[in-house]
Amino acid sequence: MNKLSKLLLALSFVLSITTSAFAVTVVSWGGAYTESQKLGYGDPTAAKLGIPVDWVDYTGGLSEIKAQKEAGAITWDIMDVYAKDTIIGCDEGIFHEFDFDKDFSAAPDGTPASQDFFTSMPSKCAVGNILYSWNFAYNDEKIGDKKPKT
Repeated sequence: MNKLSKLLLALSFVLSITTSAFAVTVVSWGGAYTESQKLGYGDPTAAKLGIPVDWVDYTGGLSEIKAQKEAGAITWDIMDVYAKDTIIGCDEGIFHEFDFDKDFSAAPDGTPASQDFFTSMPSKCAVGNILYSWNFAYNDEKIGDKKPKT
C-alpha cells in the first residue's frame, strides 16, 4: 500500500469516527410522562452535549434488557425503572454499579455528586431523579365519622 493510500485510509477512518452520530437511548414509560422527561432534561442535555437522545417506550420489567444482554446487543443506555427492578437488575449484573464521586462530576458550586444527588437509593445501580407519592383526600361532609387516622 503506498503512502497516499495509507493516508487516505487513515483520513477516512478519522472522518468516520468524528462524523458518526453518537446517540443515547433512553427508555421510559411513554406518553405525557416521557414527554415531561424529554422536555425537562432530555432536550436541554442533548442540546448542551450536542448529541441526539432517542426515546423508547416500554412497559416495565427486565425481560427486554436481559434479552439484549444475553444476545450481546444492548441498545438501551438509560432506563427509568422501578426500585424493585433496579435491585434485581443490579444483583443480576444487568446494570452498572455507580461510585457517585468517581462516575459523576461535581455540581457547578463544587458539591460532590454523592452529596448533590438523591442517593438514598435501594441500589448503587441507580441515580434517583424521579420522586412521586400517592395522596389521598376526602370531603369531610361526605365521609362523616369514618375519617382515616393514618
